[in-house]
Amino acid sequence: MTVASAYQPGRRIIVLLLVLVVAIGALVFQLLRLQVLDNERYLAWGEDQRMRTESLLGKRGDIVDRNGEELAISLQAPVIVADPLLVTDPAAQAEALAPVLGAEVADIEAALSSPGRFVYLARPTTEAVAEEVRKLGQDGVFIREEPERFHPNDESLARGVLGQVGVDNTGLSGLEAQYEDVLAGTAGQRVTERGINGKSIPEGVREMLPAVDGAAIELTIDRALQFEVERALRSSVEANGAQGGTVIISDPSTGEVLAMASVATTDTGRVATTSDNRAITWTYEPASVMKAITFSAVLNEGEATPTSKRVIPSKIDLWEETFTDETDYGTKWMSTSEILRRSSNTGTITWAGELEEPTFYQYLKDFGFGQSTGLGFPGESPGILDPVETWPGTHYATIALGQSIGVTPMQMLAAYNVIANDGVYLNPRLVKSIGGEPTYPTQERHVIEPEIADDMAEMLAGVVSGGTASRAQVPGYNIAAKTGTARKIQESGGYVDSAGYFHYIATVAGFFPAEDPQLSMIVVIDEPATDIYASQVAAPLFGELAAWSLRHYRVSPAGDVVFGSDDDLSAVGPSAATVPDGAGD
Repeated sequence: MTVASAYQPGRRIIVLLLVLVVAIGALVFQLLRLQVLDNERYLAWGEDQRMRTESLLGKRGDIVDRNGEELAISLQAPVIVADPLLVTDPAAQAEALAPVLGAEVADIEAALSSPGRFVYLARPTTEAVAEEVRKLGQDGVFIREEPERFHPNDESLARGVLGQVGVDNTGLSGLEAQYEDVLAGTAGQRVTERGINGKSIPEGVREMLPAVDGAAIELTIDRALQFEVERALRSSVEANGAQGGTVIISDPSTGEVLAMASVATTDTGRVATTSDNRAITWTYEPASVMKAITFSAVLNEGEATPTSKRVIPSKIDLWEETFTDETDYGTKWMSTSEILRRSSNTGTITWAGELEEPTFYQYLKDFGFGQSTGLGFPGESPGILDPVETWPGTHYATIALGQSIGVTPMQMLAAYNVIANDGVYLNPRLVKSIGGEPTYPTQERHVIEPEIADDMAEMLAGVVSGGTASRAQVPGYNIAAKTGTARKIQESGGYVDSAGYFHYIATVAGFFPAEDPQLSMIVVIDEPATDIYASQVAAPLFGELAAWSLRHYRVSPAGDVVFGSDDDLSAVGPSAATVPDGAGD
């Protein structure tokens, strides 16, 4: 057979036709798959390439003081974001961006090279930084705005009360966390169509679900008073070389907290407001300020009157313990008023012994000890009050003196408010209204009779006019208060530190004017170095702030009050009266 005879052009044509048919069939099948069989998947993929879904954050609700002054608000702040899919040169862009953002080049490059379509590069940032980024004009890098929490009065004002908000605009602590559901509002959503360069296509909004702003919260706090309290407290802690301090001022007739401040000495020696609201979270032994509660129970049970007298020894042996007074006077006739004025330990124990332990325990519970105040504040301590059935023989005596019991400053002030409020306990309040709707006390109970409360107010006024709290006086006003100097419990559980030293906490609690209480206050100084006694380190601050508050609210000695006035805020100044001999509290 010749070569020519082997050549068959017809077969070659047939093969080519078959190949062509197969190729066309494959193309048809591919088109069928793309447009019919898998069209939904590819349509979704294409839509995902050009459609962007953005979460819209509602404006976080404002927090304002009792007069409508802003304490915490939300403002729009720029954030720098990127779409890694649109970034053309991660390394070069990172080199340019890092110094502008104040970040490491490697971190920015990693973000720009990350999988996905969205990444934060700086959140939040400043307008100046945003403008520098804008000038770079980088592919895939964008500037958007998100709400950021802002404190118009500086972040230090009421820091521990307000709390903090995280980068996601979520409350992390304090009232910001407690009322997160109210303040946060509801997020919305926006779906937009974008071109290949990542920019929005005009009229390309496909869906919009508006965000709902959070509700505003009006506090009972008075901004002007809060500022003055923090200023004076910092000054006092510095002057006394103390570790820290707490002050609360309230309206005893409503339970409204007008000022609540805690400061601490930092490792660098600077005194600053704390993020921990120790007025509510800190538990300590209050010492002799508890004696007013003890005598309230004694008088209300009919065991004594303000003028009842007994022979009081300067030393009492009770079970395995010995209790003494500041000075050894042997024995002395003293009335209950004089016992309180001199802060006699043995006199207090003598009268506390007239109470049945279950009765005394119930009074302590009714005054608010051993339980939450009802504020619901994050981290609030319920204090420490052992069940009465577990009390050892000396427990009633030590509790009567303010030992063997743990209280928060807020609990102690709420107890003094009972005396100032005609014998009625009210839950403390930090929030006046939510979204414009007023809030009201959640708990109210009768603890002592009104006439007993009046007797106690007069007895406490005697403590200031001629007793251990004499440095808390304000000329022209009757101030009712009691001092307390407590040994501070150490980490070991005892009162002595590893070096064998005692540490002390000084407290003054009271209200004013004594005859018609409009304001109440507690001052706690933690570990003062200049002097251990409350009469020396806490009482002067009490008097200074009482004078300022009385002037601020225009309270006359008759007790008239106009809340919210900022006129004529100069302090009258505490009296320089001396402390009687032997009055160490």
